[in-house]
Amino acid sequence: MDENSSLQNLKISTCFSGIKKSPNNEHDLLLVEFDKPASIAGLFTKSLTSSASVNQCKDCLKSEEEPTVKAIVVNSGNANAFTGKKGEETVLKIRKYLASKLKCKLDQIYTASTGVIGEQLDSNKVIKSLKQTSPYKLPNWLEAAKAIKTTDTFPKIVKRACKIENANIEIVGIAKGSGMIAPNMATMLGFIFTNANLPSNTLQKILEIENERSFNSITVDSDTSTSDTVLLSSTKSANHNPINDHDDQRLIEFKKNISDLMLELAKLIVLDGEGASKFITINVEGASSKKSAKKIAFSIANSPLVKTAIAGEDANWGRIIMAIGKSGEKANRDEIKIYIGKELVTSKGMVDKNYSEKRATDHLKQKEIILTINVGVGKSKATVYTCDLTHKYIEINADYRS
Repeated sequence: MDENSSLQNLKISTCFSGIKKSPNNEHDLLLVEFDKPASIAGLFTKSLTSSASVNQCKDCLKSEEEPTVKAIVVNSGNANAFTGKKGEETVLKIRKYLASKLKCKLDQIYTASTGVIGEQLDSNKVIKSLKQTSPYKLPNWLEAAKAIKTTDTFPKIVKRACKIENANIEIVGIAKGSGMIAPNMATMLGFIFTNANLPSNTLQKILEIENERSFNSITVDSDTSTSDTVLLSSTKSANHNPINDHDDQRLIEFKKNISDLMLELAKLIVLDGEGASKFITINVEGASSKKSAKKIAFSIANSPLVKTAIAGEDANWGRIIMAIGKSGEKANRDEIKIYIGKELVTSKGMVDKNYSEKRATDHLKQKEIILTINVGVGKSKATVYTCDLTHKYIEINADYRS
């Protein structure tokens, strides 16, 4: 992003605080400060054991009819989840420190944490590090993305540019996540920043709509994190008239770019799935409703038997049939059609007479796999993204806390 970026109305700082075990002192703390209060929207995990940060962010969004944000602080290495009242007090202490330093309301300080569950987060370490760190001369999105990683193998950054009226709009998104990914709002964190002159309520509507086809359409291992958080904020510095209606025609291009950015970030999370060797797209068609199509797609995507068959490049399509059946959703057995790549596998309630296992296996040898399933009961469809399940996943998670 160039020096004249409209997103210069914010500052980024990162540092090593010692929260995350790192032999190379990799940065594990991110602070984003806004020059002026920015509009803010958020979505969070629906886990009943959500983290202290998630709980307090939710409260912040509800605190005012038009919530704003002055700073976002994120740590990796410790999820501060299932840490009782002490965990809540830790978050509050960090927020109070920043609110005092920045001379803003407590409800304008947002936090997020990711890492090991059940261990107390040391607020003194965080505050000491925040006191010592200083912002980069220009917003350094690469360092920001690095600071929020846990088992991620690469930082995840996506940028987009568009126009609203004649104003130049910039959008930057960073995310982390590679395991414990089955979003229900993805251990996934996502932070999206823009300069569009949009109030919080408009951002919230846009975020909710676009989240369904991006972060809520991915899975790595079927586990929903305690810490899932996606925040969308705007400096509102773009030179166009304020727009209060998310359906306003002037926002068509902006919404398309937000949608593309979120989907690309979501796909990067799947691509970086712990131990993954293949990226899998699952298209379900002919379902009774979009909700039903998505449930069937997730049933296939979350099946260890399907995922290991793909990892082993074994065209064991019977496992897909199993996953369709266990979903509990309507499917016409005699009309189900399964495609592995472009190869038709089943028709008329059995294996298709022209099916070639060699062609199906050849497709499974690729890095990007496409499964298309028509369940033959309607016209609704959905797409879900996942990865295969390999021995490496076990190695990573058996040794996660070391």
